[in-house]
Amino acid sequence: MSTKILLKTMLNKISSITLFFITIATTEVKALETRFSSDITVDSSFIDNNTFTEPVIRGLLNVGFETKLTSLIGKQSYIFVGYALQRGEQGSDIAGDIQGFSNIDEKDFNHAFEVILAVELSEKLFVKLGQMDANSDFANTKYGQEFINSSMGVSPTIQGLPTYPQPSMGLYSQYKLNSAITTRLGYYESSAKYNHFDDFFSIAEVQWHYQGNSSVKLGVWNHSHRENSDRVSASATDIYIAVDHYFNEKFSAFMQWGQAKKKVAIIEKHFSIGVNYQGLFSEEDTLGLGFTQADVVAAASEQVTELFYLYPLNDKINIKPDLQFISSPSGNKLMGDLVIFTLRLSAQF
Repeated sequence: MSTKILLKTMLNKISSITLFFITIATTEVKALETRFSSDITVDSSFIDNNTFTEPVIRGLLNVGFETKLTSLIGKQSYIFVGYALQRGEQGSDIAGDIQGFSNIDEKDFNHAFEVILAVELSEKLFVKLGQMDANSDFANTKYGQEFINSSMGVSPTIQGLPTYPQPSMGLYSQYKLNSAITTRLGYYESSAKYNHFDDFFSIAEVQWHYQGNSSVKLGVWNHSHRENSDRVSASATDIYIAVDHYFNEKFSAFMQWGQAKKKVAIIEKHFSIGVNYQGLFSEEDTLGLGFTQADVVAAASEQVTELFYLYPLNDKINIKPDLQFISSPSGNKLMGDLVIFTLRLSAQF
């Protein structure tokens, strides 16, 4: 049996495996440690391109639970089950930008978001299987996560990455070579053809930790099948870099860079950079300024400057005014520049 056929067979069995462990966790909940969680994010945006001003409102609700299975299988382990519901208008359809000015934008959906079995096999080796968001493990930046623009969180050049709004079935492993270097490997059903298991996305990443909270990530990815607007199909492979740097308790910064081949990509190059300042008016608030540029194939570059201020009303509720200036939306220089103000409210329960 070939490796590819074997992996397909294993992935097809993941649903029944995860459901089995969900049954164990819920029926033995008195004997196991279970933690329930939920959060809601609501974005109210105003889009202005000098010819019209359009208000857009949408919200995202996540609920889930995590159950430790250590007492059952003898190793540090848990299952996590999450469900997501999104409602509201899709802002980028109105604005016409390509990078996504809000990272919760999407057409209405409600479905199981993640169903994960995770096991710590040793002090160095950690594995997960199930339906998962690959961006939570790969190509992310610690100090870019508070920015609202989607390209601050993950490079749009990584074609087919299984992430919001539709994670996919996969296998993930993490191995710590030493205190400074961590390696990660992931193999997923591609989100482009959900539940077909004939199109796969694989990714590998090496992370170097330095100066405590600083790190550099270098990754390579492969999408087994990509099809562009001209119906050209091909396998896509490329690289990305993500850097987080901690200056001190007040200042932190991030940088991202990625590229993809023109033959199958919409965005061939991407670069983003940002800086955070914590403690402007209170100990927990954060002021952030960032820039992201996406080079659109056969068009100009879309450039976005973003400024946000995160203020915690209490330990569970935050408000975040966010202002973005978008030049050449979707690489179209003839399209008017955009000014977008978003007020984000987020709460955890």
